[in-house]
Amino acid sequence: MEVSNSRVFAAEVVGTAVLMMCGPGSAILAGDRIGELGVSLAFGFSLLIMGYAIGHITGCNINPAVTLGMVLTRKLTWARAGFYWVGQFVGAAIGGLIIYAIANSIEGFSSKNDFAANGWGQFSPDGYGIVAAMFVEVVFTALLVYVVLSSTNPRFPVSLAGVAAGLTYALINMVTIPVDNTSVNPARSFGSAIFAGTDALGQLWLFIVFPLVGAAVGALIWIMLDEARLEDTIFAEVPGATEIRDAADRLD
Repeated sequence: MEVSNSRVFAAEVVGTAVLMMCGPGSAILAGDRIGELGVSLAFGFSLLIMGYAIGHITGCNINPAVTLGMVLTRKLTWARAGFYWVGQFVGAAIGGLIIYAIANSIEGFSSKNDFAANGWGQFSPDGYGIVAAMFVEVVFTALLVYVVLSSTNPRFPVSLAGVAAGLTYALINMVTIPVDNTSVNPARSFGSAIFAGTDALGQLWLFIVFPLVGAAVGALIWIMLDEARLEDTIFAEVPGATEIRDAADRLD
């Protein structure tokens, strides 16, 4: 039975809210206790547990970039994806609000400085610049999207899909938190930026645009490595794509 759009919306709201509460929330409320490794694992565990909690409803995207990857490979329609995207941003705002309400009772807390927002330059944990942030968001979002697409393949054990995605997300955070606090998820960045003030909002565009670029790159990598047909993806509509594919086939 097909899942209704209202259930899709609700599941993505809940899943993304949990990701915000337990991902950025771990950094905001417990970062000085668990360190970057603990925060990375919190992000990964959040995706893993929600994969099993709502995966049967939506596949547990809880990330606009992952949803775009699904659309580009025609695992989702544009119309259906709209409910995912709205749910993800609403969920991120709700999750951020819950953490803000908790942290705001801490003496000396300032959401401007302590809300796990993404950024570069003076807002990067280790002072990395804008180019480094761009590379991180494209390359590591591509990795995440590729793993998600590969683990949702019928040939991949369904029971392990959440483990693959969760471990990948944790690994990405371990590597990239020092660069830009790790986005690879526009909703996660939005959920922090709206509470972190104008500086974070001023840099938010990068953490929306470049993860989406990374999603397209990840989908392309999946097409090159998987047995999927180009005709089954949106990329078949790109002028010259079929000819390039045919030329590559002749080289085999």
